[in-house]
Order: sequence, then C-alpha cells, then structure tokens
Amino acid sequence: MKIDWDHLHFFLVLARAKTLTNAARIIGVEHSTVARRIQALELALGTQLFRREATGYELTLEGLALVPRIEQMEQAYLQIEKPHNPLEGRVRIGTPEGFGTAFLTGLLVEFSRLYPSITIDLIPVPKMVKLSHREADIVISIDRPKSGPYIITRLTDYCLKIYGSKAYLAASPAIHSLEDLNQHRFVNYIDDLVYSPELYCLERLPLQLTANFRSSSILAQQLAVSAGAGLAILPKFLAEGKPELEQVLHPQIRFTHTFWMLTLVDLQHEPRIKLVWDFLRKQVDAQQHLLMDLSAA
Repeated sequence: MKIDWDHLHFFLVLARAKTLTNAARIIGVEHSTVARRIQALELALGTQLFRREATGYELTLEGLALVPRIEQMEQAYLQIEKPHNPLEGRVRIGTPEGFGTAFLTGLLVEFSRLYPSITIDLIPVPKMVKLSHREADIVISIDRPKSGPYIITRLTDYCLKIYGSKAYLAASPAIHSLEDLNQHRFVNYIDDLVYSPELYCLERLPLQLTANFRSSSILAQQLAVSAGAGLAILPKFLAEGKPELEQVLHPQIRFTHTFWMLTLVDLQHEPRIKLVWDFLRKQVDAQQHLLMDLSAA
C-alpha cells in the first residue's frame, strides 16, 4: 500500500496542533486542505485517526499508535536533509498554569539564550498534559503517576499560604486567629473543574468557608486577590514580588506540595531532552527561596 508522505506530514501537524485552523496556519494552507488530506489518509489506511471533540481533534488509539512511527520517519528525513545536531530541535514542556507562567517562563527564556538552536514550547495550562498522548516531551505535575513508561524525579517542594491584598485587609475585620477567617470573603477553585485533589487547600482548614469568587485558573485567582476580592491560598512563587499582597496567619497556616517532573523512557537519552531536564533541575534548586519558606525550615 502506497501512502503519500504529505498526508502523513499533515497528520503529524494536526496531531500536535489539535485544530484544523492551527494546523493550516503552521503548514501555510487552507484548513479545508488539511481536512481533505486527513480524510484521504484515513481512507487509505481504512481506519479513523481522529475524533472531533470540543477541545479539537483528539487522536484515536489507531492515531496514537501511528504518531511515533511517523515521528521516526520525520527524524530520518531531517537527518537526510541536513547533518544532525543533537542539540537542535524542539522540546515541549507541559506544566501547571501558575508554575509554568510565573516561574518557569523566565528560566526558559534564559535557556533559549544559552541554546538558541533548541525551540522551547511551553504549555502552561490548568490541566494535566499527557505524555502518553505525546502532548509534551517533559511534563511537570503535582500528581505523581502510579505507573507507566516514565522516568520520574521529584523536581521540588513548594509552599502555599493565605494571602490578601493590603487594601482588602485594611478595610476588613482583623485576623488574629483561624476563627477570624469566618468573617472574610475567599477566592478558590471551581469544585468540578479542579483537575487534582492536591489543589483542595481551603477545604482542609477546619472551618466551613465558602468562596465568593471562583476560577479554574490560579493566575485569575491571584489577580482577583490583588484586586481585593478576598483571601486565597496561593503558592509562594506566585505571590512573591507582589507588593500589594500580604500573608495572613503566618506562619501558622502553610501547605506544602510537590512538583514531579517526568518524561517517557524512550526520550530520556535524547540529548536535547536531557539538556532541558538537567537545566530545570539545576535552576529550580537555585531558586528555592521563591518556592519554599526557608526561614521556617
């Protein structure tokens, strides 16, 4: 059976881009052209490769199985096209939204200066990015996978505390004890959109507190607190450097969570993956003052 390489290329781009519009923009064609190529490939293979979901085009099991085989073809083509430099290419990193945006972005900008031949794709989203679906090369997660073909390391612990804006606190009842929190408004996650039980911090306090403002985004929560919406339990790295924010009930109330870093076993020896992996470990170790309350250690 003869398969057009262009069909396979369009398939790989759509698998990564998730939508016809994004794939068309990357390739430089109309989105209808992408759709036709995918239909032609599915017809030639006699199987469905994508499911149309609300989030875009999701790979079927047959599509997932096809991705690594086409990626091998892609790498072989690139090696023929030009001499292979192991420190060239793309590394895609999936992270929790707040950590990726507020903490990792600056570090990865520095990495890009040091290694301009490596393209960094940072995916900071309020959900778990799946290695098994090839959505990323390296994933940082607050949940440690229980099984799978992964290499896993404990990247770092980080602490969370109760914060409020100075303006809000000045206009609200004073807080001297845990019970005083009953008199305050809170900002928190939306219950049915929390992607990990680890994010339930407010619920662990021995009080019956309800949130007046909720968001699935920790960045939106931080902005809401800074604007005076109430109190929230925020990671230290997200509140650090925000002069308008003030800690509440410090050091009595503090939570500690862990970030895990993982990659697929078959990627661990890729030079560009290992370079990013080692860089992140080293830089996170050097930035512990932004992640943990070292004075309370």
